[in-house]
Amino acid sequence: MNIPHRIALFFSGRWLPVCLILAVAGFLRIPVERDMETEFKDQGFRDWSPGLSSRDQLTQAAFVGALGGFRSLVASVYHLKAHNAFVKKNWGEVERLRTVTASLQPKFWSYWDLAVWDMAWNAFGYYRGEAERHGDDFEGWRIENIVMPTYLQKGIDFAKRGLEWLPDDYRLLKVIADIYDQKMGNPEKSAEWYLKASRKPDAPSYVYRAYAHQLTFCQGMEEEAYRVNKDLYRNSGEITLTLLRDLERLEEDIVRRAASNMSYEELRAAALAEGAGYLEMASLGTYLLEVSKDLPAAIDIYGKVAVHPGAPSFYRRKLAFVMLKDPKQTGRAYQMLKALALRDPASLRREDIKEIARLESRLGIPKAERLKP
Repeated sequence: MNIPHRIALFFSGRWLPVCLILAVAGFLRIPVERDMETEFKDQGFRDWSPGLSSRDQLTQAAFVGALGGFRSLVASVYHLKAHNAFVKKNWGEVERLRTVTASLQPKFWSYWDLAVWDMAWNAFGYYRGEAERHGDDFEGWRIENIVMPTYLQKGIDFAKRGLEWLPDDYRLLKVIADIYDQKMGNPEKSAEWYLKASRKPDAPSYVYRAYAHQLTFCQGMEEEAYRVNKDLYRNSGEITLTLLRDLERLEEDIVRRAASNMSYEELRAAALAEGAGYLEMASLGTYLLEVSKDLPAAIDIYGKVAVHPGAPSFYRRKLAFVMLKDPKQTGRAYQMLKALALRDPASLRREDIKEIARLESRLGIPKAERLKP
């Protein structure tokens, strides 16, 4: 085989070592570039390409820029355009531009969150004002029953699309729960989404508490609601006012149902049994107070409930107000309420402070010794 003279010189001259070095370097780069490509994919730098909707809504220059690696810059431009559309209350344009912005940078949580906020809060609030302005006419009905729910659903849809890119971000799950809670008044759905959000690694504790609170409004979920809230009260270390009120309401329901469905003998046996809990005692106390009208016996039982080591503080409030039904116990009940106001104000309600003030006037308590509001 005859090799041309120039090629023979090439392979026999100084270029041969250069070619060998380049070839070896190329082979050595393969595993390094493979690892870099894997890392880029893991971090989301290789998992995006403009979809048909993005292509339709981007200008030609912006589309070329997005393909050319300027996605962040193009997204920022469209974010500013979306804000300008928001200022003009052009909600269709806001939706279109938020779609483009989030599609260009789908790993940025804030772009999805802004889209949800513009649809489910800003647009919804705007159209609520329009519905009120139109009053009871057909346009007002159409806005309230068709347009406003549509924008809530648009907000939910934005959050769900964001979750396709950020499945472990509790914030997008939580914002869906917020819409069901604050805008739709759907405790079943909001509890479902708060629970999903609470299970994510970075979810703060208040997300689970929001789940517990919503459970208390779910029909047929009373037992689960009580289990979750009781566990939070005992083990969370964060006894909030909402938790106290929810637990009080749930236990009040348990006690009233027991007092209605059980006989005095059954209630007494349960309350006096060895190791009886405070709920069994409270059930008997409620029966004595509301059914048999035995006030002294009810006060005695509620006194035992109030000092039970497992009983929440609101039972001391309950005891004080039961005692107020007996004129002879007014002074003692006032002292108990005043002590609660000073040591455990969370166990009292706003109207309780007014009741304490009335008691001070009735009992002639000197102004210097009265509870300061």
